[in-house]
Amino acid sequence: MRTAPTRGLVGAAGVLTATRSLVPRLPAGLVRRPRLERLLDDGVAAGTVVVSAPAGSGKTLLLTSWAAGRRPPVAWLSVEPADADPHQFWARVLSSLQAVADVPPASLLATLHPPSAHDPRFVSVLVEACTALPGPRVLVLDDAHLIAGTPAEQSLAAVVRRGLGGLRLVVATRTVPGLPLQRLRLEGGLTELRAEDLAFDAEEAAQLLRAHGVVLPPAHLATLLEKTEGWAAGLRLAALSLESSGDLGAVVEQLAGDQRAVADYFVQEVLDGQDPELIAFLLDTCVVHRISGDLADALTGRADGRLLLGRLARANLFVVALDDRGEWYRCHQLFGDLLRHRLRTQAPERRRELHRRAAAWFAARGELLEAARHLRAAEDWTALARFVLRSAGAEMLGTERAALVALLTDVPVDLVTRHAEVAAATTVASYAEYDAGGLASRIARARTLLPGLLPRDAQLTEAVLTTLEALLAWMHADAAAQVRSSEEALRRLEDVLPEEMPAAPVYRIAATTVQAMGRLWSGELGEAGTALRRTITAVSARQEMTPVLALHLHGNLAVLEAMGGRLHEARRDVDIALAVAEESGWTFLPQAATAYLAESLIRLLEVDTEACAAALARGLACVGNLRDRYAETGLSLVGVRLEVSRGDLRAARAALAQLRGRTADWAMPRFLGQWCTLVEAEVLLAEGHPEEVARLLVAARTAAAGGERPHAHRLVLLARSRLVAGRPQECLQALQPLLEEPPEDRGPATDLWVLAALAHDRLREDAAAQAALDRALAVAAPEGIARPFLVAGDGALRLLERHGRAHPSHGGCAAQLVERLGGAARPAAPDGPAEPLTNRERSVLQLLPTMMSNSEIAGELYLSVNTVKVHLKSLYRKLGVGTRRQAVLRAGELGLLGGSAPGPTITRPG
Repeated sequence: MRTAPTRGLVGAAGVLTATRSLVPRLPAGLVRRPRLERLLDDGVAAGTVVVSAPAGSGKTLLLTSWAAGRRPPVAWLSVEPADADPHQFWARVLSSLQAVADVPPASLLATLHPPSAHDPRFVSVLVEACTALPGPRVLVLDDAHLIAGTPAEQSLAAVVRRGLGGLRLVVATRTVPGLPLQRLRLEGGLTELRAEDLAFDAEEAAQLLRAHGVVLPPAHLATLLEKTEGWAAGLRLAALSLESSGDLGAVVEQLAGDQRAVADYFVQEVLDGQDPELIAFLLDTCVVHRISGDLADALTGRADGRLLLGRLARANLFVVALDDRGEWYRCHQLFGDLLRHRLRTQAPERRRELHRRAAAWFAARGELLEAARHLRAAEDWTALARFVLRSAGAEMLGTERAALVALLTDVPVDLVTRHAEVAAATTVASYAEYDAGGLASRIARARTLLPGLLPRDAQLTEAVLTTLEALLAWMHADAAAQVRSSEEALRRLEDVLPEEMPAAPVYRIAATTVQAMGRLWSGELGEAGTALRRTITAVSARQEMTPVLALHLHGNLAVLEAMGGRLHEARRDVDIALAVAEESGWTFLPQAATAYLAESLIRLLEVDTEACAAALARGLACVGNLRDRYAETGLSLVGVRLEVSRGDLRAARAALAQLRGRTADWAMPRFLGQWCTLVEAEVLLAEGHPEEVARLLVAARTAAAGGERPHAHRLVLLARSRLVAGRPQECLQALQPLLEEPPEDRGPATDLWVLAALAHDRLREDAAAQAALDRALAVAAPEGIARPFLVAGDGALRLLERHGRAHPSHGGCAAQLVERLGGAARPAAPDGPAEPLTNRERSVLQLLPTMMSNSEIAGELYLSVNTVKVHLKSLYRKLGVGTRRQAVLRAGELGLLGGSAPGPTITRPG
């Protein structure tokens, strides 16, 4: 099974987002300030730097100048108000750190993905990823005051308190940040630059003025410095004003008041001195924080936006180029604030129209959230609601779900109660917040309002509501409702055209995935497998696989394959899922729980108790507050069976009781309920109560006895109870339906033949016992299945030892099983790798015995050739070899190329 790269469906950083991670270009006439740049160098070497000063103090220009010449490169994030949400903030931080050119492509930092919701553990992984790099990572947070007092700043403060490791912060802010500054001061890890440090001295001020062609006599320069207090924005505004003034002295003497008064005076002077068309251009484009020529043309209706932006940047008229190609620009923060204030007070309707134009431009380029933000700024709530439902709703399945929720928090209540599309949009927010109660009530309310819409609008809205209803069923772990609602959603989405609902493909993927998971936990395993494989193929072909989808699809498919005893196939999907979790930094998130469930099932059947216990612990730790009841219950059942394998029946009984308590308030799917009964039967058998097992399983027998799962397991356990009770003939009678038509699932098939061998052996039918044992080994050996031999007890051990003596030339599998069951010792297995292999290294290793080239391996695993080479180098080092052939031979010795590696000593039950 192959999976596509984990990117591309939703949540991909657009061009506009990427500009926030660019160090602004150095403007013409920049005044370099070596004394301050040296302080920044020393501060970064020591730890954290805070540059705190009012607007227009030159913070950004200073940091731009310093960062431009620094090696290794500096990561840059221009903070915006939307970053108040900690999830979005850390996602932007990650994007900025990854944008730096020298990040090694195979490093953890390069492969991390932000999770779908904020989790402090992910932030710790991000810090660890920076610490693992050869040198410290420097991150500039510009305009950090925009998140002052928010959850994002609180999250940043918590990280600073825990320690930043290899991450160095440079924080530029207008206010004192809410960070543990006193602690940093006491530790000697804080450097602070304040307004007085940033104030221009006479030499720097003269240099700045000369760049604008202005030369002041010393007395006038001293007056200007006194009245501006060396304030960078005041000096720059003065320079722009003085360029066209005939009486420099008079202009300087007229200055009075505080910094805001000076700014207002000079802005008025600057704007009054410009072409009215240019002023109109500035006012029309100030509604966006970053602008390109095309966007400027869309806002203004002109055709020369790029030329004008270039002209403003060259004239230093408070417009800064963000890239070397002259495509993207931004307005100086103070100047932009003043322009936006003027637009808001003087032309409010024009402002709303400009936001609507910006929304249309961004929507056409796939910048869905940015488009939605402008509709919200325009206070066009009905347009925002429709846009969320039909386009931006795709983000509810991606990493931008928190930002989507934030857009809908201020929707007027009266609109929610009377407009169907607005009400439906709030259901999207409820799902994005995992608010099951709110989602149910909002779906119901939205449906009551549908008659107020035009017929086609009502149909499209109902398609979204039905998709959300399927997701709600998944949140409630109602497998039957998942299947029912997802089928209805897919039917409604069938005739939806991409142009009328661009988010429809994402809704279809969501409904298909929910349907497949519902079929799995309803026991419709054949249909579930077909649906999961088909979805993986389709999503991969369209390059739309995201980390969330990869974990759900491959994790659930791995569980299904492990249930069927197809351990090699299950291992491949587990490796894909856990490699995605590992590379994304998600090994502790709820989405990874199902992959750990599959891993624990594999290890249980292999009788690798230590690895099984480790997978269980990791999986249960992932469940967290957002409970996946399917994975949680599956993990608990594996836990009970693990204790049976270990022979700790008291722990098995306690774990079973805990499981019953946890699931008492849940209408468990019948399939899982049957598995609970079968696991309880296993415990009773191990406790030596065969008659109770027979009563339990006869009572649990369903009218629909056909079908392998869990019917085959029930018959096997019933037969085992007869054998334990000393009635081998009844054991064979119970097995008769399976002997006539052996199950395809290798787990119960192995159980079947082991029990048949033991029953025939009790009846002294040696030839039949040997034939049955041969069948058991033939089924189990290719997949490394060992547990059926373990739970069968001492009789299986004697048969295996006898088989080894009778067939010494081909008794390898039997010998391994004997050693695992505590029989005659084998030669010690060779030492394992010097370090554990990662999931991705294991995936590469499995392909080494083939004739595939590095580039073909890269294509198979959706990696770059360079990344494959990095993994090979690490593999060779860990295996202690120098060539590919040596790696294959060594891996074969260690049992790393499939089959069953030598396992730990097992304590047999009873």
